[in-house]
Amino acid sequence: SELTNAPWVGGTWVRTETGYYLVRITRRWMTYPEGRRAVASEYEWCCAHLAPPHALLIEDKSTGSSLLQELGDQTSMPLLAILPEKDKVTRLGIESPAIEAGNVWLPESAEWLSDFEREIANFPNASTADQGDMLSMTLKHFREGGASAGPRLRSLY
Repeated sequence: SELTNAPWVGGTWVRTETGYYLVRITRRWMTYPEGRRAVASEYEWCCAHLAPPHALLIEDKSTGSSLLQELGDQTSMPLLAILPEKDKVTRLGIESPAIEAGNVWLPESAEWLSDFEREIANFPNASTADQGDMLSMTLKHFREGGASAGPRLRSLY
């Protein structure tokens, strides 16, 4: 099975009264079976180290559509299909006030942090825009009232 032309990206977020905390990112090029296993593994990590996620956001396009169907049939994970609107630049622009207001928090150190910061700083001119896309879609979900029943969220784009 071939690798996808874009990396799989998953971000684990915690919503609190002071903002949105990006706890963890998993990002790598994977085949569909590898990606499916990675989603299950990250879900289990979240359940073990934080709490069961309020939702797993999955982009409902191409591979994500297949993943939603398969995981929906085979698991009880709290899946939420996300259909992106407009282009990636516009989507992040709409959500940038949350970032500018200081409501998005990152850890002081993490193995993925420099890659994430570099991509966001160079967005949309970075070689990939998948982490920026994950960021904008997650912030949109929060802005629209997502995760009000619980603070934890797992997003995958």
